[in-house]
Amino acid sequence: MLRAALLVLVTLASVLIPIAMPHQAFAASTTENGAETATTTPTPNATAQQVASPVITNPSAGAFIGSSTTTVSGTRDASSEVQLLSPTGGDPLCIIAPDGTTRWSCRNASLPSFSAVTLRVVVTGDSTLSDEITVTVLAPPTVTGGVSNGLVRGTGHPGASVTVTVANGADCTTTADGSGAWACYLDGVTSSGSRDVSARQRAIYSGQNSSNPSPTVSIAFDIDRPNPPIITAPAAGTQIPVAGTTYVGTGENGTTVTVFAGAYSVCTTTVTAGAWTCTVGGIAVGSYSLVAVQQDAAGNVSRGSPGLRVAYVAPPAPTATRTPTPSPRPSGMATPVPEASIPSPSATGDAAPVAPVPTPSPSASSEGPAAGVTPGQWNAPTRFTAAVSSPFTTAPFPWLQAVLLALGAMLLLALPARLLAGTISRARGGRPLWSATSIAGRNRARDEFETAPTVQLNRWLLGGAALVAAATLVMLSGPVVSQPAYLRLLVAVIVALLLVNLSAAVVPLWWSTRVMHIDATITFLPRYLALVAVAAIGSRVLDIHPVLLFGLLGSVTIAAGPTIAQRGQLAAVRAASLMALAIVGWTTLGALPTAAGLVSSLVAEIVNTVVLASIGSAVLVLVPLGRTSGRSVLAWSPLFWAGLMVAAFTLLFAVLSPVIDVWQSAGRVPLLWVAAGIFAALSGGAWAWQRFVAPTQL
Repeated sequence: MLRAALLVLVTLASVLIPIAMPHQAFAASTTENGAETATTTPTPNATAQQVASPVITNPSAGAFIGSSTTTVSGTRDASSEVQLLSPTGGDPLCIIAPDGTTRWSCRNASLPSFSAVTLRVVVTGDSTLSDEITVTVLAPPTVTGGVSNGLVRGTGHPGASVTVTVANGADCTTTADGSGAWACYLDGVTSSGSRDVSARQRAIYSGQNSSNPSPTVSIAFDIDRPNPPIITAPAAGTQIPVAGTTYVGTGENGTTVTVFAGAYSVCTTTVTAGAWTCTVGGIAVGSYSLVAVQQDAAGNVSRGSPGLRVAYVAPPAPTATRTPTPSPRPSGMATPVPEASIPSPSATGDAAPVAPVPTPSPSASSEGPAAGVTPGQWNAPTRFTAAVSSPFTTAPFPWLQAVLLALGAMLLLALPARLLAGTISRARGGRPLWSATSIAGRNRARDEFETAPTVQLNRWLLGGAALVAAATLVMLSGPVVSQPAYLRLLVAVIVALLLVNLSAAVVPLWWSTRVMHIDATITFLPRYLALVAVAAIGSRVLDIHPVLLFGLLGSVTIAAGPTIAQRGQLAAVRAASLMALAIVGWTTLGALPTAAGLVSSLVAEIVNTVVLASIGSAVLVLVPLGRTSGRSVLAWSPLFWAGLMVAAFTLLFAVLSPVIDVWQSAGRVPLLWVAAGIFAALSGGAWAWQRFVAPTQL
């Protein structure tokens, strides 16, 4: 019995002791004589102090992320479950369970576009074990698909600069408004068809970093305007009531037809099965010309239909004549329409273009063609219609960037070019790098002929031919197609180059006569045509838009015995007059209305060409090579030359800022800086060798 009682007690003890001592574990130990005894050892407690904190290793702190999603990864304790918290709150982006390794990764983590996005990883159950970094995020913009007449729309980050690119190489740049909406017109699309379009953006907080390109979207471009609709009722010459008249006609399926009575849009409807009908309510008594236009889904507006003269009469009941009140306007239509832009039939029955346009885009500065602008016609836009952005745009203008680039260009290009030219000239015994005689041989003297050959050319004819040749070369700086608008562009470029050459000649002539009291003459320089061609074709090959142009055809020279100071002062006045003309033209661009017709497009192209040709010419003539104005100014006053050079380069880089933005996005700017640095180093090294090393070896 005693043995049975002891067995019961041992059994109860084995059950109760672990319950009473939950934090102790029993282990068998062996004594010196080999007997086993039960001992207790404490169970290790996995406290937070014994677990390593997780770490974010990718992306690095302060990194720029050009996508809305990214992969976040790092290290952790092998036994820890970690969570990547959402920067905007809510559920974690990822919960990563232990997998026996010290690595963790969260793919396609969704991040908001912001200058400082916090990424934080914590251990589940213990937020004190964590790590966090801050990154900059800018997601790509979106592009709206569908049908377009060249106007592309989408959404992006508010205030960001959006660059749109098409598969055929055309592009445009605009700025997203406060809501993020943007739109710009791709004037490089010259034929209808579907094309893949993508966009990238650069926000103010992203500095020089641009987002990744957006996914490509296929857009069906339709730049062919529909034919004018036809009004079949009422008939011409009939009398119709001022209210309740039904208008009937035919048109293209799916287009929107608007009927005009004089200055008033009276009704709007959609063409179905090739026919349309609408009813007017409320028009003033009088005689009006009825004209209809139609607008397709892409936004192309037809010409006006042949006008039908009808008379609106008052109803029989004696009522007061109603005041002319325009009916509700259709989308994209102005009511009442200014008389000058009302579609009116021509002598052949073909009406002029009318005012209706597609619904205005959010960004007026980069909108597509305005009222009545149609590709393929005289008033169609070209690359020179809106080549230069207005200095009064709402976006911050990169003046500081332009000044820094100007200083870099002067130190790494202009001055090294002067050193290299002087080095080569001294190496050739003072002879220039090339001359006509070095290529064709020395000409025979006139006294070797019995009668010296002379050719007398009319200087006005020669100057006109040179001007037309230069204008043709300038047009080659961009694509030229067989459209009437490019004949208009040729006229605009001729006028612009004439203004540039007059400014570069008249102002120095006046200065030499009235201020310096010396005689000066205008000299035609045929070699300048080669420089015009190099600048234009170089801009075309490098796809520089706005283009870098040179537009001078001659120079102003002092008649006899000029001093270094006289030559330098006259050259400085010449360069300053070109820069002043560029500033005046650039300021004028901000006051010009949107190019909508033949005259406004012609004026816009003249002013844009004047700005580009005058500032490009000022920069190139100030480069101190050969017998240029820059060489004369540098010999007279190096300090004055440096001031003019920096001012000219600053204006040039400010005007060409869209090109610089594109090159920065493509990663070309660092390469250009490296190339300029290599050129400066080689030029300086050649000059130093000839100046200091070579004399010691004689």
